[in-house]
Amino acid sequence: MPINTLARRVPVLLAVAAPFLVCWLFIDAYVLPAHLEPYVLRLNGTWKLQEGDGVGWADPAYDDSGWGEIRFPGGYSAQGYRASRAWARKRFELPPSLHGEPLLLTLGGMRSSRVTVFVNGHEVGRTDESIRGLKGEVDGLEAWRVDSRELHPGSNVIALHFEWTLPGSDGVVDARMLLGTRERLLPYYLRASDIRQFFQNGALALFAFMLVLLGMFMRRETDSSRRALQRSTFFVIAAAALYLGTRTGLLPLRQSSPLTFTMISITVVGIVWSMMEFAQHYCLGHITRGGKVHRAVCGVFAGAFLGVQALGPLAGLTMLYRLLALYIFVIVLYVTVLTAATLHRRERASDRVFAAVIFCMLVAGVVDLLTDLYVLQAPRLFALAMINLGLCAGMLLIADFIQLSYVNETLSAHLTRTNAELAVALNRAEDAARLKSALLKERLASVSTLATGVAHEINNPMAYVTANLAFLARQLPELARSAEGNGAVNDTLAELGQVAEESLEGARRVNHVVKELRLFARGGGGDERLEAVDVRAVARRSLNLALHELEQRARIIQELEEVPRVLGSESQLGQVCLNLLINAGQAMTKEDKARNELILRTRRREDGWVVLEVADTGCGIPPEDQRRLFDPFFTTKPAGEGMGMGLSICHGIVKRLGGEIQVESAVGKGSVFRVVLPPHTA
Repeated sequence: MPINTLARRVPVLLAVAAPFLVCWLFIDAYVLPAHLEPYVLRLNGTWKLQEGDGVGWADPAYDDSGWGEIRFPGGYSAQGYRASRAWARKRFELPPSLHGEPLLLTLGGMRSSRVTVFVNGHEVGRTDESIRGLKGEVDGLEAWRVDSRELHPGSNVIALHFEWTLPGSDGVVDARMLLGTRERLLPYYLRASDIRQFFQNGALALFAFMLVLLGMFMRRETDSSRRALQRSTFFVIAAAALYLGTRTGLLPLRQSSPLTFTMISITVVGIVWSMMEFAQHYCLGHITRGGKVHRAVCGVFAGAFLGVQALGPLAGLTMLYRLLALYIFVIVLYVTVLTAATLHRRERASDRVFAAVIFCMLVAGVVDLLTDLYVLQAPRLFALAMINLGLCAGMLLIADFIQLSYVNETLSAHLTRTNAELAVALNRAEDAARLKSALLKERLASVSTLATGVAHEINNPMAYVTANLAFLARQLPELARSAEGNGAVNDTLAELGQVAEESLEGARRVNHVVKELRLFARGGGGDERLEAVDVRAVARRSLNLALHELEQRARIIQELEEVPRVLGSESQLGQVCLNLLINAGQAMTKEDKARNELILRTRRREDGWVVLEVADTGCGIPPEDQRRLFDPFFTTKPAGEGMGMGLSICHGIVKRLGGEIQVESAVGKGSVFRVVLPPHTA
């Protein structure tokens, strides 16, 4: 088994086993082993009882035939007695197995009372004033040596003098009223005491350790729900530690005093309050409205205990504690149902631990209730169940912390591995990008070489074509003047002059294209002379050049406002505008001419910059393609219909002029290309 799995499961297994192990130990210490029965005389049963504080009632010869009766084990108040002092007597015969043997007398229970023990008129012992741990709740076992010479083979009398320190308390003694040989009974008594001491000291040490550990947990950064769970767990353990400390004598309080009873009751209120907080945070992740009401009820109980302690009457403490016990039982039932629902809803090992703890609390509560009703006689284990809740709550949080630490370690290792993989992938991507860039540069260099060659080859013949057309355009008007009087020749020469002018304009445009191709091949255009350009006039001329093609596809709308001039090249800006117009026209089909619109707009932005917009109602551009629109050689047109250089050239021209191109597009609705340029300041 991996060490991390073992580290997570060990606290869980201990937490599951702890309540059952603890209950078994204390029940085993409570029940007399069968092999001791022949050497032990049980003194429980019917006793004579007289309320008051007489002085001669310890005398064996005293006639107690007129006394009332009480059964041990059994409650003092439950059997109709109310006095703060009382004597109880019982006659017994010593069995032959105990004759001449050193004897030991044990009494268990004696809650909220001080007891003096007499055998045949001789004082054997009395309970002291110190706190002896979970006295009366679990073992509370006292033992005294009895001199065999004080006993007779025939009838003997044992007398108990009770002094009640808390009015209304029902605790007297339990079923462990035993008289037996010291050799046989002493190991049983020591075993019960050792278990009590071991549990008390071990629990206190664990509580201290868990409180320190929880304090360290709570200092770490975490989410609010986990911090609330840590806080409620801290209060559960702190309340259980205070409860145990009150019972083990760590607090300087007198045994069975009303103040001690009040302190114990308030610590029980703290445990019940924190138990509900912990259960709701653990099972639901938040405090419900009922949980907030529970806080108020616990506050009322705590205030009531303090008020009764300060103002009296002290008999109210017992009644108040009984009401609290009933409320505790209701809360345990609620927490049990909540835990069962959580266990049904999700499957976690810690849920089974918590369910085991709550189940033990429920069983212990039922056993205590039946013991108080004298249906059965059993050790009172509800206090142990409360302490076990604190221990298991701490174990759950520790196991959860171990699991979180393992998860964090696993995530850290996974993150490290992922980072390494990402670094490798990044290196590969960078290598691929460098290779792509190199291929693009090589391709551009090839295109540049090709463009330079094509421009050179076209430029040479176009030089004399342009010169001849210019010469022809100059000579034709002179011929027309010399042929005055001949109307037919005159008209023909005029028409030829117009053709020559148009041919010359076409040749100049070819020369301009060749010049732009050479500028692109050089990647610059730095020798282009910049001047103040009227963007509105450039837009009109560009629209006129493409008007014939555009009118076949859409209705043309011009919104050409007067705008400031910009510093640039009229030919380059014309190239940008013409390219955007042609692209807008190609985005719309001739079949939808009635619906299509192309808007050419110039305007001045709020900050003074000049805006040239070309909007269409065409097919639109997908978002994934918009990011690559200005990349060289990127095109969505079919093969042979475009090289993907138009927008890239436009983007370069606008950037050189200090502006930018913006795109807004939606598939099926159309696109807007916006050129923004700074105004020229003379």
